[in-house]
Order: sequence, then C-alpha cells, then structure tokens
Amino acid sequence: MRAPDSTLDLLVARAQQLYTLPAVAMEVLELTGNPKVDAHALKACIENDPAMTSKLLRVVNSSLFGLGREVSDLNQALTLLGIKPLKLLVLGFSLPEGLFDGMTADMLEYYWRHALTKAVVARELSETLWRQAGDEAFLAGLLQDLGMLLMIQELGAPYGKLLQRVQEHGEDLFSLETESMGFDHTRLTSRLLSHWGLPEILVQAVCWPGGPPPDGERPLTPILYLAELLARLLADRRSEVLGEILESGRKYHDLSNERLESIVEDLETKVRQLAEVFSLSMTEGLDYADILTRAHAQLVDVAASAAGDLLRKNSLEEDARTASRTEDVRSLCEAVDQVAQGGLPRMTAVPPPEPALAGTVHSATASVASSTAVELSDKGPAATLLEQLTAVVGACRHTHCSVSLLLAELGKIQGEALTEAKTRLETACRHLDHPLAICLENGPRGYAIILPRCDRQLAVELGNQLIESLTGRSRQGYRMMLLGIGAATVALPPKNFPPGELFDAANRCLYGSHAAGGNLVKSIEIY
Repeated sequence: MRAPDSTLDLLVARAQQLYTLPAVAMEVLELTGNPKVDAHALKACIENDPAMTSKLLRVVNSSLFGLGREVSDLNQALTLLGIKPLKLLVLGFSLPEGLFDGMTADMLEYYWRHALTKAVVARELSETLWRQAGDEAFLAGLLQDLGMLLMIQELGAPYGKLLQRVQEHGEDLFSLETESMGFDHTRLTSRLLSHWGLPEILVQAVCWPGGPPPDGERPLTPILYLAELLARLLADRRSEVLGEILESGRKYHDLSNERLESIVEDLETKVRQLAEVFSLSMTEGLDYADILTRAHAQLVDVAASAAGDLLRKNSLEEDARTASRTEDVRSLCEAVDQVAQGGLPRMTAVPPPEPALAGTVHSATASVASSTAVELSDKGPAATLLEQLTAVVGACRHTHCSVSLLLAELGKIQGEALTEAKTRLETACRHLDHPLAICLENGPRGYAIILPRCDRQLAVELGNQLIESLTGRSRQGYRMMLLGIGAATVALPPKNFPPGELFDAANRCLYGSHAAGGNLVKSIEIY
C-alpha cells in the first residue's frame, strides 16, 4: 500500500481539479477577505444568485437563529446578523453539486441527516456551553464530512461497503478509514477547505482528533468533537455513545443530563427547518428527545447487567462479522492502491438492496411499460431517459412521494448560436436548486430533468428558474433566447404506472409552451 500522505495528496489533487466553489462564493470570500468589508458590494454579489438569497432569508427566519422578527431582505439580514455570519452561511450553501453525484437516496439521506444535525448541535453547544457565537461551529459541522463525499466519488464501491458497515453494525468509520488508508475523511475535508481559501481556524478544526481533544485546544475542536458524538446518537441512532458524550461533556463543561435534554429539546425542529432550506426530505420518526430517553435507559441497563448479557454476542455471528470487516478493509486498501496508481475509474458507491432515490440512477429497477410513446433502444438516449425515469418512478412509489419531469428545449436557432445556447442550458439544468435532480440530454435542442420528491408547484418554480437564468441576462442577444418548458407531475405514482405517460404529458406541455411563444412553463398533474 502506498504511503498515506501521497495517497491523500493524490485525492486532494483530483478534488481540486473537479470541485470548485461557485463564482458567488468565491467573490464573497474575496470581498470578506478585505479588512474593510464593503457591505453594499457583498449584498450586490449575493443578490446575483436569487436561489442563494432565498435560502439565506429562509434560514435566517427559522428558529435556528431566533431573531424575533421577520427578515425580508438582505439589508436586514446584514444588519441583524452581521457580515461574518452571513458570509459563513453563503459558504455553507455553495457546495459544488458534483460532490453529490452518484449517491443513492439512502446514503444521501444518511449523509445529510448526520451533517445537518451536527451543524445545528455545534451551534447550540457553542452558544449554550461555550457562550460564544455559533456561526463558525455551524459551518464547521456542516462541512466536516465533505471528505466522505470525495471518497465515495473516487473510491467507489469498496468505500460504499465501509459506509454500509457503519450504518448496519454501528462500527467506527474513522477507525475503519484509518486502518484501510492511513487517514480518515476529515483530513481530506481539511485539505479541500484550505484549497477553497476558507479560514484557517475551520481548516484545522474539522480534522477528527481521534479521541477527546486535550485541554488547551481552541473551543471549536472540542465543540466539533461533541457535536459529532451527538450526531451519532441522534441522527445515526447509536445509543452506545451516550456514555462518551456525558463523560466528554463533563470534561469540557458541565454537560449534565438536564442540560443535554435542554439542548436536544428543540433540535429536531431546527434540523428539519434547515433540511427544508436545502430542499431535502427527511424521514419521519426522528424524535430526538425520544432517542435520548431510550439511550439513557439502555445505558442504565448496560450498567446494571453485571454478567454483561447485553454486550455478549453469539460467537459465530461475531466471527462472521470480523471476517466480513477484514474483507471490506482489504477491498478498500486495494481501491486506494489503484487510485494511487491512477488505475481506478471514478465510481459510485454500492447501491442499497431497496429501491432508492439518488442524485444519479444508473440502472432501471422496473420494467418499461409497453404502452410508452418513447421508443426504447438499448443504445439511444431515449432508452437512458426512460430507464432513469422508470427507476425513479418506482422509487417514488416505494417511498410514497411525488415525482416530476421537466422538459426544456431551445427555440429554432442554428449553428454556433445553438451550440453556445445549449451549453448554457445544460449548465442551468445541472444547477437547479434541487438536490436529487437528474439531468439528461433530450434531443439536439434540449434536456430532461427528472425531479424526485418534487410537486407540481416546485416543478413550475424550477422551470421559471431555468428561464430566468437563460433569458434574464443583460448581455446583448440573450434576452431574445426562446426556451420552451413543459412540466408533468404525478403526486403519488400508482402501482403499474407507466413512466412513459409522464414523458408524454411533459412533452405535450412543452409543445404548448413553444406554441405560446416560449419563455414560460406549461404544466400538468397526472392523477
């Protein structure tokens, strides 16, 4: 196996090539890097991204900040929050979308539930125990696990198996990573944040200390350590970490059971509000207060079990698990060696056994209805679109949620103008404000965007976002660009629903948009 530092350097080099912060975030970093920040320039920069502005105002008005009165514009946000917190929020909402490519729905929800919980917990700990502003702690908690996403992209299925092991058996991810590669994913996160030019205090703090940080560390390090443990307890439901939380909490501050319960009391509401800002759908039943109560009960049971009955495992099961763990670690070691030699193609993590929503769906999980109006060819783009649509419709039926399809098509332009316009359209489609959107080419002039967990109203909003991003430019010539948008939604796909019907309905709406002169969204809901 290659030296850990050289492998880490290689992964960082790949990440630096593939994942850069959006232009707005880079400009915000530049503006706020000046000792005398120009508040007007900062506001003007952020307002160039309407989706960013909307997210900022939604999170500022949530219970997470508790400002006491509604904030209706960026001027108010700047006044009430201050420039530094606003800057940190902008950075938190500017993650490169490519980081989430290829993640299955189960893995995506696991990642976001853990990250959002950790971010909110870090902010609460910073403000209630350390009595200091929680903005940097919030951002550090939100970004600490970005290295996990990079490893999913670069190491593929072997790393995906390691994550499944952590989810299913409650094993320690940091230990498994270090055993396999010589470093854990937070070191990769740290290097990436440094590349992006984020503050050095964040770059240093996100590195997992491997155990309780020693006395004398900057507050952000123990705050993140406790926040990670609480995210394991509440988001990952690993009740065995409660003892470590209470012990570490008493070391840094007097984190009694009562204070812990007070912190957890409103946590779930704040996490869900933050998830809504990110357009994420969280699984029901995450009652954090109930999880904490159950963990306390289990801790008492374990302490009272002198014979250790609750800790004893069947020896055959334990042997099988140990053998499986060794095999998973070996597979990841081999994947790391291949990456170090430049021989491993970028892959996606191993898919879960159940149907799931994902940023990219790689194969159909249901058969194609013969009645579809889309001609299915094994090699043609229509086949890819219909296969993806079939998989997503099946997954949405399984998870009882809506699914929409957007068809975006340019008007009748030719030659180089068409090439440039289609490139702009593709960029706009791939940057829609929806974390599960799947963008596929649809003919020589357009793209199809499959939108799991998206109702008709949101689909129309996203369609208008596309129109604005392409036709609202001030550059001469782009105001006249014509774009047709057709949207079709099924609120809850019934059994045996033919996905081709969704395409047919969206295509009819697309025709209607073109017939009406373009630059508007025509939509329909199928019942």
